[in-house]
Amino acid sequence: MRKPLITAHTGCMKTPPNSIQSVIEGIKSGADVIEVDVRSTKDGSVVLLHDEHFHTQHGMIRVQDVTFQELNDLTQSDKVVRLEEVLPLIKESNRVINLDVKEDHAIDPMIKTVEKFKMRESSIISGCEKDRAAFLKGNYRPYQVLLNASKSLFEANKEDYESFIKETFQDAIAASCCGINIDYRICREELIAASALRCLPVLVWTINETHEMEKYVKLGVHSITSHEVETLVELTNKQKT
Repeated sequence: MRKPLITAHTGCMKTPPNSIQSVIEGIKSGADVIEVDVRSTKDGSVVLLHDEHFHTQHGMIRVQDVTFQELNDLTQSDKVVRLEEVLPLIKESNRVINLDVKEDHAIDPMIKTVEKFKMRESSIISGCEKDRAAFLKGNYRPYQVLLNASKSLFEANKEDYESFIKETFQDAIAASCCGINIDYRICREELIAASALRCLPVLVWTINETHEMEKYVKLGVHSITSHEVETLVELTNKQKT
């Protein structure tokens, strides 16, 4: 049984999401891949944030509508981390970073930052349904891009899972994606079996319960994303032996 790659979800091991502590803890806990959320400010600073908007005393503000300095001033006590602060940590530890890009606006500055640190070969881009994936591969072809399996497509094909599989693979192949990134709750054994025939790895997210980890390890997925990295590391080590 092949041991899956372990991806540390941002905020793993009860650390603040998109923090330097989260990256360090993911590395220390034994993850192979470290995930972060990526957005960009008005002046092109690439920041680690999940949500498009944030609360301030002046109301809701969009990240892309303010400069990095304004963003830090508005968030006050909560330090916003830039991508350039964590890439050296990933590089020094010989890990891979999963860049979960949250908006098209962030793509070009994100790529420029990765290139600045010569991290192209150690980066995987996720957060991409078919249009974003096609854009990325069309404009930044050397990068590895995962197709996010569409939940709306799944909902539309609840009674016809084979059609969901077929269309998902068609989208991935058309966009030259390197694998399928999918919520484990909509990932079934038949999708994993079909992916092996098409040489398309399946990466599932986000599993925190041990019994679900065990299930997807046995099904042979390529990677499991989790907050509970140490539990998953221990489990996969036992499975290997």
